[in-house]
Amino acid sequence: MPGRKWTVDEKMNIVLEGMMPGANISEVCRRHGVAQSLYYRWREAFLAGGRAGLQSGPSTREQELEKELQEARAKIGELTMQVDVLRKNRIGAGSK
Repeated sequence: MPGRKWTVDEKMNIVLEGMMPGANISEVCRRHGVAQSLYYRWREAFLAGGRAGLQSGPSTREQELEKELQEARAKIGELTMQVDVLRKNRIGAGSK
């Protein structure tokens, strides 16, 4: 029997409800039909995401995008030089 698919918002709301002062995790999980082990995995992922968001400096994704941008610029430069060479060769061949 496949498990229920929870939306990100549902997971977040359940985790936040469990993090409220005085919240009883067993009761929160029972009310929403979530295993406690699953709740704790969601909570850990939620907190890890918050830690990543608070870190200073560029994120891993930003670093990946910056690298892709540099590679694209290098490729554009290479292709531009090739076009220039082809144009010069075409102009030179046409005048003979």
